[in-house]
Amino acid sequence: MGLPTIPCVTQEQSLTNLLESIALEETALAAFVNAEAEKIQAVAAQICGCQISHDEVLCFQKSVATVLKTAIKMQMLLQFKLENVLEAKLKLECADDC
Repeated sequence: MGLPTIPCVTQEQSLTNLLESIALEETALAAFVNAEAEKIQAVAAQICGCQISHDEVLCFQKSVATVLKTAIKMQMLLQFKLENVLEAKLKLECADDC
């Protein structure tokens, strides 16, 4: 297997590509959190119908907490990534103006 070919793009285009990737990751993260919310609603309906035990509820709650912690960590990483890209874009624009 050979090395991947890396396309030749400008620095501005690479920063734009990074911004697009952040937006796509944010969209995926939103879908992920929405799916978790739907699971919570389904379990809440089972709780109201007394179809689930307290131990199962606690286990589910721990699972949700773990998933949401992961989502929060991803959100923080995306925020850092966005700040770095915007800072680089600002420096590039400043260099072009000077």
